[in-house]
Amino acid sequence: MARSCNRELAVNTGLFALSSFGSKLISFFLLPLYTALLSTEDYGTVDLVSSTVSLLVPLLTLNIQDAVLRFGLGKDAEPEEILSVGLRVVAAGTCVLCAGVALLLTVGLSPFEGFYCAFLVIMFVLSSLSNVLTMYVKSRGHVRSLVVSGIGNTLVMSISAILLLVVVKVGVLGYMASLILGNLFAVGYLIVAGEAWRGVSAKARAGLIRSMVVLSAPLVANSLAWWVNDVSDRYVVTFICGATANGIYAVAYKIPSILSTLQTIFYNAWAISAVKEFDPEDREGFLGQMYELYSGAMAVACSGIIILDVPLAALLYSSDFFAAWQYVPLLLVGSYLNGLALFEGCLFTAARNTKAVSWTTIVGACSSIFTCVVLCLAIGPLGGAVATVVGYVVTWTARTLTMTREVAQLKVSWRTEVATLIVLLVQAIVALQWGLQLAQVPLLLAVVFLRRKQLGGMAGLVKAKVWK
Repeated sequence: MARSCNRELAVNTGLFALSSFGSKLISFFLLPLYTALLSTEDYGTVDLVSSTVSLLVPLLTLNIQDAVLRFGLGKDAEPEEILSVGLRVVAAGTCVLCAGVALLLTVGLSPFEGFYCAFLVIMFVLSSLSNVLTMYVKSRGHVRSLVVSGIGNTLVMSISAILLLVVVKVGVLGYMASLILGNLFAVGYLIVAGEAWRGVSAKARAGLIRSMVVLSAPLVANSLAWWVNDVSDRYVVTFICGATANGIYAVAYKIPSILSTLQTIFYNAWAISAVKEFDPEDREGFLGQMYELYSGAMAVACSGIIILDVPLAALLYSSDFFAAWQYVPLLLVGSYLNGLALFEGCLFTAARNTKAVSWTTIVGACSSIFTCVVLCLAIGPLGGAVATVVGYVVTWTARTLTMTREVAQLKVSWRTEVATLIVLLVQAIVALQWGLQLAQVPLLLAVVFLRRKQLGGMAGLVKAKVWK
């Protein structure tokens, strides 16, 4: 059983790697273009609107995409009926958003100008549809369709961005239009690949709607709390330090996105395997083995990227944005912890214990937002990066303790996990001092030593595949 699951996980991980690496590689080539042609204020404002979309999507769609995946992998209903529920919830959420935006514009209380509001609504619709269709297609096992969708999204967005920013020169409007066009391609392709029209015409039983909402609704609190951990720091930085400061702070997330890309590759495949092979007692040790392999690989990657922070910043950021390098090390550690918590979250969902997913994230979110406000007032945008780490440390700790007591007894060396985190935190602090890249090498070696077992296992696996 574990061997077949390993094979499926490896194949799916490879396919998602093709999609994610191709997309991110193109995006990194475009980052110097964005930072050169957009002002820090324009970039910060678009980032704020995008962050607002990431808040509204789970809130107004009740995180229904998670139920689409969980029910789609089971035998609770026909696939078309499950998709029908997801699309109906998205339609209802869109109606609520349009009414809310129209009301705010009418009374003059909208925080954004009219064209930014239009961008918000369009991206909400595309993001919500993409979430539901992605989970539906994934539950049907059509992983290759997701790969084409992801790469196509990036290619369309990139080509349109170059045309609109460099040739037509329409500035921030061109940047927003390129984001819309890329997402529009992805949604359109998934509609065709997943034959979504079958879901539009399918009838949904009231009992199924209730069951899916009961599963997904508790995850709304989780998503909102996760949003606080992941995005709210940019709002606090904007309100306390200004939109220009947020533009610099927001671009700092681009380097940690290297690590988050690696995590997403595995997470997309793991979300399927975790449901199929969930075992509360982890009798074959599969869950614990995957956790340690994943954690070890991400820890070494995190440490390596921290060392490369300043060279990457010099390559990717224009002079106006270069100061963002100082926020990157702590955000990388936060991204590492985020990946561990998401891994554990898949196990909670597999066990249908979504309430625990929510409260563990809420605890971390409360810690993050309080710390962010206090530290931003005291030390500026750097306080947001510190608060991000605090929030994820609390979330991961609460989730790990709850998981080992209530969800699954993973065969994991938790002492090694804690020691690895301590070394990464020390390295991030050292990296805040300009010119200390070489001083970080012993800390990278310490991480490698701590995770030597997992690295050796991965090296042996690669060697066996190459020489087979």
